[in-house]
Amino acid sequence: MRVRALLLAASLAAIPAIKAHPIHTSYAEADYHPETGQLEIALRLFSDDAETALSARAGKKITLETTSANELDRLLLILVRTELVVKSNTGAVQLLTWVGRELKDGDQHLWLYLNCSLPGGAASARVADRVLRDQFSDQLNSVRLRDRSTSPAREATLLFLNDTEQVVNFR
Repeated sequence: MRVRALLLAASLAAIPAIKAHPIHTSYAEADYHPETGQLEIALRLFSDDAETALSARAGKKITLETTSANELDRLLLILVRTELVVKSNTGAVQLLTWVGRELKDGDQHLWLYLNCSLPGGAASARVADRVLRDQFSDQLNSVRLRDRSTSPAREATLLFLNDTEQVVNFR
């Protein structure tokens, strides 16, 4: 009986470890539309990582289920504006505008939708993706940027292993 209770306790203790994921990543798709001069961004985060980051910033527990939609949107926009920086080819910081968010993949992924103007186009724009790096030292971020000013569209993939800003170069 005692052995069974110990096994049950050990099994229950392992449940959070099963839910946790071993790698911390974000993925962004960014599309530049020359007709509007806008860069549209879709940013995917792990939901639990986003909650951890928002809670640390807010100094209180933030959950995607119980935090009010207005507060959640406000906190997410502050987080993204602080940690994802887009600059024009002249080096001017472009203000990210909130479009919305949604949960996908059984609520495992939180998708954030933003846009910004990008005068001068996507070529030689600069990006710094530091999303969630304050919370997770092993955070790996990637941005796939498509420039739709040519046909076919040009693409570049930027990988961020650290806080270094990168220049968009199409090959």
